[in-house]
Amino acid sequence: MTSLESLVEKAREGDDDAYEIIVRRFQDMAVGYGYSILRDFQLAEDSAQEAFLEAYRNLDKLREPPAFPGWFRRIVFKQCDRITRNRTFPVIPLDAAEDQASQEPTQADAIEQREMNDKIMTAVDSLPDHERAATMLYYISGYSQDEVANFLGVPVTTIKKRLYSARKRLREMLIDLVEDSLRERRPSRDELFSTRVIEILKAARSGDAAMV
Repeated sequence: MTSLESLVEKAREGDDDAYEIIVRRFQDMAVGYGYSILRDFQLAEDSAQEAFLEAYRNLDKLREPPAFPGWFRRIVFKQCDRITRNRTFPVIPLDAAEDQASQEPTQADAIEQREMNDKIMTAVDSLPDHERAATMLYYISGYSQDEVANFLGVPVTTIKKRLYSARKRLREMLIDLVEDSLRERRPSRDELFSTRVIEILKAARSGDAAMV
């Protein structure tokens, strides 16, 4: 595996392939951390996408390439904070809501699955902020405790304590359901997320060049 330091250096020189590898390596981490703050997967993906774009444009400001995880985490947090401050909740007319409800799947298995997913995410959402972040990062794509600790900027022993406490709260049976549910939502399940980030990055860079 190519070292993170090497990838960052190449990306600084304009190597899109190197940055795409970085995106793939940290996409689940970014979305998982974003969800722990925003509690909405779509908004978490939006914040992660914006964070990758901002990080790319500011790679020259990163003094030590190995420090990328913690530096990038702060950028994700910044984007989440921006979304939180600008967040609005749409008002749906009553007749439209009734139409929407009538279009929902009526199959018993679909309803049961949706209810189970809701219970899982409600359980995760009920965790304290620090435990929720550690749980999301650890289970969303099988990141190691060392990787989670490095991203969050805390000792591995702290991550172990947070995960132990989270497991105790959620109970062993629910942990398996949380892991399965989160992995079904991870960006790396396909190439759509990373491809979209790179396409937007190229388009944005072209726009920046056109403005010079």
